[in-house]
Formats: sequence, structure tokens, C-alpha cells
Amino acid sequence: MRLLIIGVNGFLGRAIATRAAESNIEVFGLSRSREPAPKIPGTHLVGDRNSPETIGEIVEDNAVDVVVDVLAMTLRDTRALVSELDGRIAQYVMLSSSDVYRNYELLHRNAHGTPILEGLTEDAPLRVTRYPYRTEPPRVPEDPERHLDEYDKIPIEEMIRGLGVHWTILRLPMVYGPGDRQHRFRWVVQHMLQTQKPLKIPRQWAEWVTTHGYVENVAAGVALCVGSPRAIDTVFNIGECIPVDKLTWAERIAECLSWTGEIQICDDTNCDFAQSLEALDLSVPFLIDSTRIRKELGYSEPVSIPDGLQRTISDERGE
Repeated sequence: MRLLIIGVNGFLGRAIATRAAESNIEVFGLSRSREPAPKIPGTHLVGDRNSPETIGEIVEDNAVDVVVDVLAMTLRDTRALVSELDGRIAQYVMLSSSDVYRNYELLHRNAHGTPILEGLTEDAPLRVTRYPYRTEPPRVPEDPERHLDEYDKIPIEEMIRGLGVHWTILRLPMVYGPGDRQHRFRWVVQHMLQTQKPLKIPRQWAEWVTTHGYVENVAAGVALCVGSPRAIDTVFNIGECIPVDKLTWAERIAECLSWTGEIQICDDTNCDFAQSLEALDLSVPFLIDSTRIRKELGYSEPVSIPDGLQRTISDERGE
């Protein structure tokens, strides 16, 4: 089995390459950089995802069977790429996002309706609004986040389903771990590293439940789908088995750090932390149900939550 990972130098691409190589898959990693990130297994190839013809040639020259596309962000770019790959590969694996679900637009107050309170399965309703990060007026061309005006995974998923190439769509959770540029747990880790003073958490944040996934565990789910006949033309959610609230995450991190300070639930809506959450309706849970991939492919997490958090904390420390 020969696998091409588009976006191998990134946070998640590196982890997928490592996990795939451990599964005896021959890995080819594509990035625009001439230097691969440290410790990435396999063959490093230089190429631009926005040049579909070049990637098509790479696929042909290296007899690639499966492509994992970490960078499927906009419909225009992805349509050109997948059209080039159609008929040349056995499987196209798209990394999508749990932000496709309707609960996400309700969470961000972009629509009105009744949220689903239990776990969101792959058949749960999707957003009715599009382009969740588009701004008005649009971002200027030189803005490094300009692509977010065109970002939406839903149209890409719809397009992929209509092509001849076999596909697998993987909807990912909030991914954390070393290299996470969003620093999903910095709000608690940095406080506990710097002081023993009480950590004050707004009640609405402390009680909000959403699904996370440690980067190596998410990568294991992706690698499990590569070349699997049971994953062909199927959508899978990947995420932790039992999502918990933010207070529980804070308590877990405190235990990992042996932090002895107090965690306080705060009802003061005027504090900076609470005000930063005003754009969200945290009465909307965001629970992703990963039962399908566990039952159909036998997925389970290779890295425990304490081990994943310890590695995340080390990264926040700059170790």
C-alpha cells in the first residue's frame, strides 16, 4: 500500500505519517517546504497542492494507491485536485470537520433552532448556513486568513460524493497535542504553570461539553481507514469515546501537573474570560459520536488521556 499525505509537515500530517508507517504503509509526504519536519517517516516530496497536474504526476510516478488530504479547505481548490486524481487512485481520504453539523451554527449563533443534546452521529443534520468563518466585508487579499472566507467542508463533501473516485470522509473533533497552533488547553495549562492562585472558570464554560481528540489518536483513526474496504465511500466521526466538560479537563490537567491550587466556578459575567465567550451559545453541546468507526473498523485510542495531556503540557512548556 502506497500512501500520499498532502500537508505532511503540519501538526496532524506528521502524526498520520508516523502512524501509517507503523502500520507498514509506504508513506510519501507532500509539502511545499524543501525540508521535511523532523522525524517524519517515508519519502518527502516537494509540491504545491494548488498545482493538481504536479500532484497527478507524483501519484503516477510513485504508483500511489491512497491520498490523504489534510488541506481540503475550499471547494474550488479541492475540486481541481480530486478531478485530477479521479481514476488514478483507489481511495481519496478527506479530513473534514465536526463543524459541518447543525449544532455548530447554533453554538455560534449563526442560526436558530433546537440543538441535538446527545451525541452527533454521522447522520445528524448539517449546517444550513455556509462559510462559517466568512467576514463582512471580506478579508483583504494580503490577509493570511483570507482563505477562511471561502472555507467550508460541506460543499467539498458534497462534491466528493459525486465523483467516480472512491472516498472516505473523516469528521474530526477539536484536535490537541504537541504542535497545536490553536493551543486548545493553554487557557488552563499556562495558569497552572505560572501560579498556585485559584483558576476562575466561568460557569457556562466549565459546564460546556464538547469532543476533543489527541493528535496521535486522531491520526490512528485516519491510518485505520487507509486501504480498508470497510472505509470505502463512508463517513466516519473520530473523537474521544466519552466527551467531558471543561471543568473535567481542568481537573485532569491539574492532576497531571500535581497542581494544588483551587479551581473556582465563577458567575461573574463581567470578567474578561466570560466576555470572550459572549459570541457563543454554550447551552448548545457539541458531542461527536464515534461509535461507527469503533464498531466497523475496531478503532480505539492508542494514547491514554493522561499521556496525551503530559505531552501537550510539555509542548506548552517549550520542551
